[in-house]
Amino acid sequence: MIKTTIYPKISIFLIVIVAGWYGIQVAKWRTNEIINHDVVSYYAYLPAAFIYHDLSFEFKSGLPDDFEGRIWTHSAKNGNQVLKMTMGNSLLWTPFFLAAHGYAHVSEYQSDGYSLPYSIAIFIAGLFYLAIGLIFLNKTLKNYFNDLTIALVLILLVFGTNLLHYAVIEPGMSHVYSFCLFNVFLFITIKWNRNPSWSNSLKLGLLTGLIILVRPSNIIVVLVPLLWGVAGVKSFKAKLQIFFKNRYRIISAVFVALIVFCLQIIYWKSVTGDLFYYSYGDEGFFFLHPHVIDGLFSYRKGWLIYTPVMLFALFGFRYLRKQIPDSFWPVLIFLIINIYLVFSWWCWWYGGSFGSRIMVDSYAFLSLPLAAVIQKISEKRRIMRSIFIIIFGTLVWVNLFQMRQYRTSLLHWDSMSRKAYWGIFLKSYFPEKYQEMLDPPDYEEARGRGK
Repeated sequence: MIKTTIYPKISIFLIVIVAGWYGIQVAKWRTNEIINHDVVSYYAYLPAAFIYHDLSFEFKSGLPDDFEGRIWTHSAKNGNQVLKMTMGNSLLWTPFFLAAHGYAHVSEYQSDGYSLPYSIAIFIAGLFYLAIGLIFLNKTLKNYFNDLTIALVLILLVFGTNLLHYAVIEPGMSHVYSFCLFNVFLFITIKWNRNPSWSNSLKLGLLTGLIILVRPSNIIVVLVPLLWGVAGVKSFKAKLQIFFKNRYRIISAVFVALIVFCLQIIYWKSVTGDLFYYSYGDEGFFFLHPHVIDGLFSYRKGWLIYTPVMLFALFGFRYLRKQIPDSFWPVLIFLIINIYLVFSWWCWWYGGSFGSRIMVDSYAFLSLPLAAVIQKISEKRRIMRSIFIIIFGTLVWVNLFQMRQYRTSLLHWDSMSRKAYWGIFLKSYFPEKYQEMLDPPDYEEARGRGK
């Protein structure tokens, strides 16, 4: 008889194998579609630094015509060319890039940073960081939940959400890396609150720096360790005493985080002349005009429309307070602020994407209320458990089906409407007058007014 303690480990192994197989079948890396669109701005640091040795991108003028669209830069005030995205993804890709570059040198592929080995390297990196994220999520959940609950949570997070898509289909985007870092960060947060040692403090600082370097708006992740264990006035005062007692360790964590982010500051200073540089131009947040309802429920990209399994995570807050009281307020407050923040962005649907990709990062924290509700379901009668298993299975199937629809453009990348959604629901073909069902967004209006 198999011991239940190995269920999560088996689940992680099988999840990674199946996810890798799925990614190989879709094989966007074969046609070099991974280093494309926004990914070129995350990635260009690597070929610029290791191949062309020029982070000012003056080498662009000497590139052949087939490099058109491979490197996106814009002019800073001093006239120099600068990348839009921060370098966090490139930093995490570095060992994979170097391995690909070495292979390209001894093979028939061009060692220009954009041939097939480099796309394969990013695909492998996405799978690797997915695995690391799941391993640490398992370590976290084992503190509170039984192994069957954990196994189901891992399966639902990968196959019931858009995490799978951004791990193996579009692994060049930042989300699977943030998911991984968030999971390690959550694990170390719990360790620090149990033992605020120098080691745990420095690890938190390192992870904070990396998280911000991958996606600066994710700086709000620091709310979780700051509020962990706070459930009322008494516990808040106790938390302040812990902070004061360990103030030098906390300062050291902040210092390490700043050192990590200084990599970006050094780049900005050397290229633009400014220590801090806003690379998004006229793109920004409209905090007085957030699109929270649209972001959650719109047929264009509504998070809960395209990832309905997360409704169970939201409902799980009802049980989280009792099962893991230390986590209730930090996770809830993070979620509320994060939703407000990300859906205040001018392009609240985040361009072409499968579902609300911006929410993938936070799945690490949402795994806690999701596990809480699943554990509660496991205590129900067999008939109720069977009903929920059918529901979860159906949600996984629908998610995978819609992923296929998205890859074939049946599910439109940015123009879905209520009529279009139900017109293609569970269909593999385009209905008549499909184009008339779509509702293309007005990017210029959104950029100008945030509405």
